[in-house]
Parts: sequence; structure tokens; C-alpha cells
Amino acid sequence: MPNDYDGHSLEFTRYASRLERHLRKNGISCRDADLIIEESSELYFAKLRSVENRFFRLVRKYDPEQVFVESACIAIERHIPGAKSTYGSRSEIARCIHWTG
Repeated sequence: MPNDYDGHSLEFTRYASRLERHLRKNGISCRDADLIIEESSELYFAKLRSVENRFFRLVRKYDPEQVFVESACIAIERHIPGAKSTYGSRSEIARCIHWTG
């Protein structure tokens, strides 16, 4: 299991970096972006632990990227409720973490 979490940590770091750029580009302060990412981290790893501890985990596959998007959206909505319909929407978050440039 440590190897899985190491991989998830690397994925989270990559996604969080892209999310931070996205938030900053949309006028969110460093402090608020850090709070959102911290909360996203808690939600992300809690969800992964929950999924991995289920009996049917071998049958049900999960996508860490989708877990990150869900976690980030929840955190953004808690801190900046109005962002849900703009840069904090699921589609915008998914798009920002796919950025490869």
C-alpha cells in the first residue's frame, strides 16, 4: 500500500500545482489557494482510503484524477461559493488539471 500512496501523492502534487495556477489566474490569493488545496488534500486522501478499504475495491475501479476534481470542487465551493458556476466548476477544474503546456 505505501507504493500506492506514493503514487497518489505524486499525482496529487501535480494536480494541486495546476489547480493553484488556475486559482491564481482567476484572482484567488495565495493564502486562499493554499487553504483550498489543503482541504482538497484532506478530501482526496480520505476518499482514496475509503475506496481502497471497501471489500469490492477489486471490482470497482476509481480514477484518482476524478477524485481530485471532486475534492477540489468541494473545497472551492466551501471557500468561494460563487465560483461553482465559473472557474470552480467540475469541467473547469478537470480542464485545468489536464493542461500539459
